Amino acid sequence: MPRYLYLLRHAETAEKQFGQQDKERELTQRGVREALLIGAHLYKENISFSAIYSSSAGRARTTAGIVADAMKFDADNIQVEEALYDASTRTFFEFITQLDNELQHVLCVGHNPVVTYLAESLTKEEIGDMPPGGIVTIKFVAEQWKAIEPGSGELEGFIRPEMLMA
Repeated sequence: MPRYLYLLRHAETAEKQFGQQDKERELTQRGVREALLIGAHLYKENISFSAIYSSSAGRARTTAGIVADAMKFDADNIQVEEALYDASTRTFFEFITQLDNELQHVLCVGHNPVVTYLAESLTKEEIGDMPPGGIVTIKFVAEQWKAIEPGSGELEGFIRPEMLMA
């Protein structure tokens, strides 16, 4: 049974203000638009998620919520994972390999550079620098998430928000 992992970098964020915690940074208006465009695109493509996981940072949670709303996914079912904030590639990879095997289509919202590094590691494709709001789709032919290894995924798609802007 194929499994699909969608890695989404949070949308554009305002610069950190003096005294502000990094986790508190918010999306810009452009970032909100990027998240809406990505969510609308996924909905139009008839993609539905078994689960959505988000980093605990506000910008990632907001991105996940906007995408979920655009896809008619109940935002209350987004699972916030502290481990995805400031995660290493190894930590993020371990998170993926421990997913419930009932899940077939999983969206993870996180941060660069780890989202780019993980996508490149899983697919052995060169992604470059994933822009804010960029999303990759990776297909695995695996019975269980724990069977996934570096290079075992196939890059099915890479969407940048500017590709969707009219």
